[in-house]
Amino acid sequence: MAEARTHFRTCHLCEAMCGIAIDLQDDRITAIRGDHDDPFSRGHICPKAVALQDVHHDPDRLRRPLRRTAAGWEEVGWEEALSEAAQRLAAIQKAHGKNAVAVYQGNPVVHNHGALLFGQVLLKSLGSRSRFSATSVDQLPQMLASLLMFGHQLLLPIPDIDRTDFRLILGANPLASNGSLMTAPGVEKRLRAIQARGGRIVVADPRRSETAAIADRHLPIRPGADALLLAALLHTLLEERLARAGRLSEFTDGLHVLADAVKPFPAEAVADPTGIPATAIRELARDFAAASTAVAYGR
Repeated sequence: MAEARTHFRTCHLCEAMCGIAIDLQDDRITAIRGDHDDPFSRGHICPKAVALQDVHHDPDRLRRPLRRTAAGWEEVGWEEALSEAAQRLAAIQKAHGKNAVAVYQGNPVVHNHGALLFGQVLLKSLGSRSRFSATSVDQLPQMLASLLMFGHQLLLPIPDIDRTDFRLILGANPLASNGSLMTAPGVEKRLRAIQARGGRIVVADPRRSETAAIADRHLPIRPGADALLLAALLHTLLEERLARAGRLSEFTDGLHVLADAVKPFPAEAVADPTGIPATAIRELARDFAAASTAVAYGR
């Protein structure tokens, strides 16, 4: 008789780390659901987690090493596959230099013990500068800013979604991504909670994304103009003396350099390239400054 059981696990596909309940009939997955008892995600689940069963049961999924031959693919043993890979990598680098071998590390690598323990050792032994990852196509500018501002690339400021009254979102769609580099599963409920407590959400995005659709205001900015909008917001905050450093003033310097950098970017100067009226830009800066707690979140 078939045995039905449920495993409770954590989805490993992004840093939101949502709790999932996996229903099985014998060894076959029959359903993947959000775990309502998970204190972090509280039952939230996105399409990626639901599709894990499709990946697991896909008949084309690689389960053993394969070697490509003139006649097609042939199965080989692990020892043979690893030995040949090592020999080929060494030969390519000897003939063409270390950078001839490129490495790409995907997003779930960070949740894999083997990759975390030995991935860096492999990269160091290869010595190649041709290194790419989910990070290099997703968040390196933010990490560089953290390095320059706070001294380490992993000191990433995390917006406090549950305690903010005004949330400005630029170029991000957390209803689809759960808020990358924010780790906020069930983000739609938490965004709507801002509005429920009297707060506001403003989204600057070229398209009316899922997040823009639930926002209090959508600013359809022209693609590539985010930096101009931010410069104009800073210009207004500094020009109208709306910036209040407070306790941050004791360890903040260089504001005069920032003020000089944004002088050429009043709201009127960026209205045309951003596609956002100067009045709307100034209103956004004033509303942001007036809020008791405000967050600017971008991707």
